[in-house]
Amino acid sequence: MRSNALFFPYIALPNEAWTVKSLLYWDKLSSIVPLDYLDRPEQMSGFMRELLMEGLVEPIMPGQYIHRIARFDESFIQLVEHRLQRRPPTTRPNSPMSRIHAEKLGAIPDFLVASGLARQVDWNWYDVESATANLFMAYLAACLGAIPEVDAAPVTNQVAFARYLQPRLWQVGRHPARRQEIRGVVLDNLLPAPTGPVDVTTLIRFKRQHGSRLQRFRTIVEAHCTKTALLPDATDRAEANEAFLQDCEQRIDEIKESMQRTFGQVALGSLAPLFGAGLTAYATDPGNTAAYAGSALTLAGAAYMAIASIQGPRAIRNHPLAYIAHARQALGDA
Repeated sequence: MRSNALFFPYIALPNEAWTVKSLLYWDKLSSIVPLDYLDRPEQMSGFMRELLMEGLVEPIMPGQYIHRIARFDESFIQLVEHRLQRRPPTTRPNSPMSRIHAEKLGAIPDFLVASGLARQVDWNWYDVESATANLFMAYLAACLGAIPEVDAAPVTNQVAFARYLQPRLWQVGRHPARRQEIRGVVLDNLLPAPTGPVDVTTLIRFKRQHGSRLQRFRTIVEAHCTKTALLPDATDRAEANEAFLQDCEQRIDEIKESMQRTFGQVALGSLAPLFGAGLTAYATDPGNTAAYAGSALTLAGAAYMAIASIQGPRAIRNHPLAYIAHARQALGDA
């Protein structure tokens, strides 16, 4: 399990409970920020500027890394071409479009424009057909997260984006799916977080004082999920979860008391995971032409082929591809 997270699909993190939970759970939280946004920070929200200024969020500039991924353009274009064979592009003037910064796109814009999936707004921005734009942002986050210097699990607060990273070849009942289910149960019952507005200064102080305790919490949760997922019997997994929750009760009470002293009211909340794709450097044998080509027909497969082409030392060994942290639809009780 990676210790860091990379937020997508937007530049600015939302000023809401989801961000606070993510900042507390992960060692480091990053966001994909084009260089000209750092040169002109007034384009970002005040909340995001404060997070960056205080070092709570690290900016990841895609232009610094995309060139390291030799198959970045090729893998995504191959995926989109496959989708176009099944569904021609929608060219109606009122088709939903999403705006994407050119720094994130590499050499992909020319292909999208020629395919009728995008139009250039100015030298910085393209309007891209929304389904394709969503697909690309999930792909970009998966690729950037695998760069050794970034080494982050992509996270999002919106199911509409996270679903693109669900590798369809994983079957329910297999180990990654079991880990997903186990994490959901455990974190729904264990993860405390403040319920009211939190100012950045208070958040920084809490992380400095209790960061090591939060790190140990995440490590213990992930170790339990991995071990319990190996149990073949569903009843055994449920009993192991129950025993783990009881075992952790005192540790969580200590974290909740610390939060209450700092933030006030605290409630349990989840970082419910997506299917952990376990996207590894040995997931697909490039010598197996049929399997290699077939894997490219899903976003997980396309991301794998791009990640496998990363230039320089690679650090992708059995790391989850993505997690979704408490979808926006579920934030009403946070």
